[in-house]
Amino acid sequence: MKIIDIIKNKKTISFEFFPPKNEKELPKLYETVDRLSTYNPDFVSFTYGAGGNTQQLTLEVARDTKVANITEVMSHLTCVVHTEQEINSILTDLNKNGIENIIALRGDNPKDLNIKNELIHATDLISNIKNNFNSFCVAAACYPETHPETKNLKEEIKYTKLKQDKGADFLITQLFFDNKDYFKFREESIKNGITIPIIPGILPISSTSQIRRFTKLCGSKIPNDLNAKLEKYIDDDTETAKLGIEYATIQILELIENDVPGIHFYSLNKTKSVGHILNNLGISSQIPEHII
Repeated sequence: MKIIDIIKNKKTISFEFFPPKNEKELPKLYETVDRLSTYNPDFVSFTYGAGGNTQQLTLEVARDTKVANITEVMSHLTCVVHTEQEINSILTDLNKNGIENIIALRGDNPKDLNIKNELIHATDLISNIKNNFNSFCVAAACYPETHPETKNLKEEIKYTKLKQDKGADFLITQLFFDNKDYFKFREESIKNGITIPIIPGILPISSTSQIRRFTKLCGSKIPNDLNAKLEKYIDDDTETAKLGIEYATIQILELIENDVPGIHFYSLNKTKSVGHILNNLGISSQIPEHII
């Protein structure tokens, strides 16, 4: 089923996972997917790795999850290291395996891999998919605090609008910790003719050093009050995870009160934090909370 058709009828809950670097670790990933699937997500997504270096495993886990009929599946696809012919081959494979949903991304420029420069931007990839494989529902990324390579919010909105114009069906945001950034981005998007759903992406914090590294890479900011609390627990991941659960719960409740189309969790292949947050939101699982 196309995810955009689900979004039209309900507010969605979804999870993002990343494939392991080798097949030996796949059982652990499948266990994580199985556990979080007990919360009945509307869809799950699988990332592509830096430079597409987990391409085959991404396709494998997307296919296996689809075949198992656990939930609807969205596969990540990046274009920076692929020729157009390679992209079309991947799309053909996804289509044959019943994958109807893709999030189309440029991908990070890899330092040690060849950049093909045929489909240069995410908008080029979106166009290619819609022109050659119109059976896919296509999501795209957006950046409430602007992409690291974008000058300002006005420019960010322009590029986001272009993704819609090229055929993107809905958007998922980069992680953020200040809801005001999402609300401002949504308001400016609407003013500039962006009408497709904008799903907020939420990352439950579990490690101070990790989240500081992530935000530095993606250009998101950590609010001062949150940063002070993270500093307090800088050497205690257990307390940091508790803080992350509390903060994400409050953040999501405010987003829901302001009529977001869904919540997309960046799970980092972990179940406990996401499970506790969902329990806090009144979304129950078939598995007892203490073993999530």
